[in-house]
Amino acid sequence: MTQPAKNNPVLLAGVFVLVVAFVLGIGQLSRPRVVAGHAMAGSRPATTPPAEPSTPIRPRAVFRLADHPLLVKPVSLTQVTCSLPQFGTSDGQLAAYYAAGVECLDTAWGPLLKAANLPFDKPELDASPDLKDGPCGEAPESDHAVAYYCGRNRTIYMPTARLRDNGGGDAPATHLATLSHEYGHHVQALTGLLRAADLKITEAGEKTPAGLEMSRRIELQANCFAGMFLSSAAGRGSLTAGLARQAQEDFKFAIEEKPENNAHGSAENQAQWAAAGFRANSTDACNTFSASAAQVG
Repeated sequence: MTQPAKNNPVLLAGVFVLVVAFVLGIGQLSRPRVVAGHAMAGSRPATTPPAEPSTPIRPRAVFRLADHPLLVKPVSLTQVTCSLPQFGTSDGQLAAYYAAGVECLDTAWGPLLKAANLPFDKPELDASPDLKDGPCGEAPESDHAVAYYCGRNRTIYMPTARLRDNGGGDAPATHLATLSHEYGHHVQALTGLLRAADLKITEAGEKTPAGLEMSRRIELQANCFAGMFLSSAAGRGSLTAGLARQAQEDFKFAIEEKPENNAHGSAENQAQWAAAGFRANSTDACNTFSASAAQVG
């Protein structure tokens, strides 16, 4: 897949038990700009032995898609209050901002997944200035991706220098949108959605029309999950209603991809799925796997 240096799209590729996804490009509200990302989400299925009928079933991932229990039984995030530090663009300031954001995302998503009897573990956050090779393989080059999620060690990588210099700049809404989207991949990995989709992509071939469509369904759902979080936190603590709305609307600046490489969906669809999550704050609104092909095109 060939793209301009800063405009690399999301690409999901099955490599053994890994799911590889390039996270969407996002633009600044004042002018289009890109935050390209790269997520590697390795699934870790539960190994709990069968329980006795009278024993409560332990939370475990469910490897299903359109009929996944999280998507067919509507669940909403409760209102959360984020305590974010003052935004700044130094490496230390960005790292602190991301850490506080992840803490608030944990507070929002943890109770929802536990209530749905799905596993929950807090992700690790790596906010080093740049990326290094890790459990999910070689780190992508700076012109290829600026952030990613690795499921093998359940870590969100938000390299401060890359995010600042390759698109995020001094717009806190863009950084929040990227972080919330990456966390959406963590939710998918925990629940089994990501692995179930990867099996379909591997079966179809990652660059086939069917494989690309499944990639878009995964990426657009992460947008929707991001919208849910931003809605649940809007207007409380340091995440003002205006900042939350800006972060949700940031998805409309996504870079359009050529049809043969379209792994994210159109900018219009990316914005619509983020808006759907923001408006409904309900997991059934994020069922991209039951949506029509046009809605994920």
